[in-house]
Amino acid sequence: MKRHTVWVLGLLSVALAVTPQGPAPQPACSTLAKLMPGGPLLYVESPDFAGLVRDWHNSPEKKAWLASDNYQAFSRSRLFLRLGEAREEFAGAAGVPPDIALLESVAGSESALGIYDIGKLEFLYITRLPSARVIDNALWRGKEKFEPRRVADITYYVHTEPSKGRLAALATYNDYLLLATREDLIAGALAVLSGKAMHTLADEPWFAAATAAAGQRGDLRLALNLTSLVKAPHFRSYWIQRNVPELRQYTAEVTDIRRSAEEIREERVLLRSATASALTGQASAEDATLANLLRLVPASGGVYRAWRAPSVDQALELLAGKVLSPRVGRGVVPTRAPSVTLSEGETGGEGDLETRIDVPPLASVGGTFEPEALRKLLTAAKLEGALQLESTRGLPGDVFVGTQSAIVLQGAGDWEGEAVRSALLSAVGGLWTTSHLGAKWVERGAGETGYSEFDGLTHLAMAARGRILIVGNGGEPVVAVLKQMSGAVGKEGGVYAAGFRHAAERSDIVRMTRLIEAPFAQQFGGGGGLGGHEPWFFSENLASLSLSLARVESESILVRDRGPLVSQTVIYRLSK
Repeated sequence: MKRHTVWVLGLLSVALAVTPQGPAPQPACSTLAKLMPGGPLLYVESPDFAGLVRDWHNSPEKKAWLASDNYQAFSRSRLFLRLGEAREEFAGAAGVPPDIALLESVAGSESALGIYDIGKLEFLYITRLPSARVIDNALWRGKEKFEPRRVADITYYVHTEPSKGRLAALATYNDYLLLATREDLIAGALAVLSGKAMHTLADEPWFAAATAAAGQRGDLRLALNLTSLVKAPHFRSYWIQRNVPELRQYTAEVTDIRRSAEEIREERVLLRSATASALTGQASAEDATLANLLRLVPASGGVYRAWRAPSVDQALELLAGKVLSPRVGRGVVPTRAPSVTLSEGETGGEGDLETRIDVPPLASVGGTFEPEALRKLLTAAKLEGALQLESTRGLPGDVFVGTQSAIVLQGAGDWEGEAVRSALLSAVGGLWTTSHLGAKWVERGAGETGYSEFDGLTHLAMAARGRILIVGNGGEPVVAVLKQMSGAVGKEGGVYAAGFRHAAERSDIVRMTRLIEAPFAQQFGGGGGLGGHEPWFFSENLASLSLSLARVESESILVRDRGPLVSQTVIYRLSK
């Protein structure tokens, strides 16, 4: 919710003015989408926008974020600078400073914002605001510089900033305040208010279908015309998720945000296009697979992901990458030219005196991961679901922070323990043994928490319970899952679920990333992000954002797929 509010605040903190009140008030429109001219790419609506602005302005999260490394890095980004230029242009057009005081003065109760061009930041803002508040702000005092015009016998005002050509338009009518950056938008909304029939956002098929599927509006509603948005170059450049190809299958999205003292809940609805729905097909009725896996998530788990019907390749990749043969993944493709260190022509150093140049370097004799037997086992199991569990582990006073991982697979039938142990040994034997000599499994624990552990250089444990197979990089994560086996199956039907326990994992993750990034402080001249250099991405930039949101204890998401309609529920649980 804070993210959406900040973004809206940046767009609406512009200097615009208002006109005198119109005739006597009329009944409020049932939804401001019926006043919004057709064509917006993005639409934001709130029944109490003034309350959202007030809550954000007075929140400790705002104060902490503005003082953070994350904000310092963001304030130097191209996006921030571009938004700053646009705000200055709006200020020149309106003649008043774009600050929080101005925003609070124009924030009414029922409010809506339509963005028509995200590159040029063209918008229309409509809010319910009493006439007494309209005339008691800086916008009213600067109205003399605007040129009055009329549409449907309603006066509105327009002013264009001469150097950049930025336009500001404004009007009031029947306790509605309208602000816009295009004259046709404000004229169209006023025409609808006067009773004329016009094509509005509420008439557009994508919006009507998405809002009907979403149901009751929340404290804040966001509607996206994805068909048009994915074509916009600015959206493709700044969309942080970088998943535009995946979004092309959807025509629209509606997100409703609801707040309470205990949590912030996002209810998302995405509509697939007719073509994508035909290719996807009608989703089958949701079974208990996901709920059965989610009951196995231990309270000590830091991050979890669970999904139905994983492919054999997905399961094999999880087992290899997280437990059996973890390796450093491919790095991010660099976007900057490499640095050049100037010297006086020396090549090498004293340590190179021991390097032989008359013999070839020794060849690596490391073993390889051999998944053939394991792949055959997973194929025969007919996998129904997968659960990935990870958590950090660092004791007070320890220098290093480790991680624990476990992969849980649910098959169509019972797992045969001996066959699983044989397949796992075949996969990792070449990595840790010579011709599998000395490799064996040792039974640990007893009863419900009994498991098998690999007696070798690697930490590997497994347990099979009916249709559930657990493989971990040690006995502790396996036992943690086994203790959950007796728990009741919940009702969380869906195709995908994930969660992150922010409060439990934050300190260990920050400590881990600081150890990784600390050497760069010596290389580039240490100090914190606020002390002279660009904040280190994980241990300073993201860590400061995490600290700003310290009140968020955990985040979870549940995805349901019903073919033409995909729904997502995101819950941010808050500390008391």
